[in-house]
Amino acid sequence: MRKTLPYILAFGLLLSAGAARASHYAVADVPRIITPQQVEKLHKGNIETTEQLLEKGAKPKERAALAKATGLKPAELLDIVRRCDLLRIKGVGSEMVLLLEAAGVKSTADLAKKDAATLTAAITDANKKAKISEKPPTEPQLADWIAQAKKLPQVVQSK
Repeated sequence: MRKTLPYILAFGLLLSAGAARASHYAVADVPRIITPQQVEKLHKGNIETTEQLLEKGAKPKERAALAKATGLKPAELLDIVRRCDLLRIKGVGSEMVLLLEAAGVKSTADLAKKDAATLTAAITDANKKAKISEKPPTEPQLADWIAQAKKLPQVVQSK
């Protein structure tokens, strides 16, 4: 038993590492990125959390079924799923999702391709125009988010 325990633990870690884990929010608790009307429709599709939404809306086939169950348009649902994808980054909440979107970052895949200095400038410009956050992320924070995005499995499929 003693010799197999490390293998069992390692196997368990491998199984949990690949999961697409969004920060766990109730869909009703992020009204800046999921409107009350969208929440109502998501509840009809048995979606209660951002994690469930990401899991059930990441792939086109499942997203189409979810769109049918909720009455949300597929493109609208994809936008919300991408927002949940960004919530997987530690330190990113609904306000930062909106700020990243305003700077042209729609998903963790987009974020992984960015340069921190360039993104800092884009966020600064976007925030001046849209006034989304009183405390936008710093360049080191963005560098950390980019590094996190590079390590995450990319789960949202557009087509």
